[in-house]
Amino acid sequence: MKKNVLLLAGLCAFGLCTWEAQAVSLETNPIYWNGMDNVPHGYEEIVLRGDLIWGIGPNAIAAGANENSVYLHFNQSFGNVSICIYNVAGNLIYSSVVDTSVQQTMIIPISTSVSGTCTVVLNNANGYVEGDFEHN
Repeated sequence: MKKNVLLLAGLCAFGLCTWEAQAVSLETNPIYWNGMDNVPHGYEEIVLRGDLIWGIGPNAIAAGANENSVYLHFNQSFGNVSICIYNVAGNLIYSSVVDTSVQQTMIIPISTSVSGTCTVVLNNANGYVEGDFEHN
């Protein structure tokens, strides 16, 4: 009987010596993109606020606008993303859904009759981002 208890105690001690603990941090770590978040020449950057995936932030999307179009580039897949653009009065001027695992870059033409501050809103199942731009 003493042999069995001694063997069991030895196995437990060995198990405790080899047990590894993992720490979990609730803080989000920023993700840095190596120049991929730049908009092309001729576009003014649209600063996006929000999250499409928790902890990733808006830097995973490059957005820009010029007098004719809005440029969007998804630096990673967000699944199906709804894209809406609203004019200064809050009226919807563009709406579409894109599968970002298939199409990473979009250039959306904007009518010349639209002027003032417009808002681009991107939604998916996990969150949303939005940003304002001037269109003249």
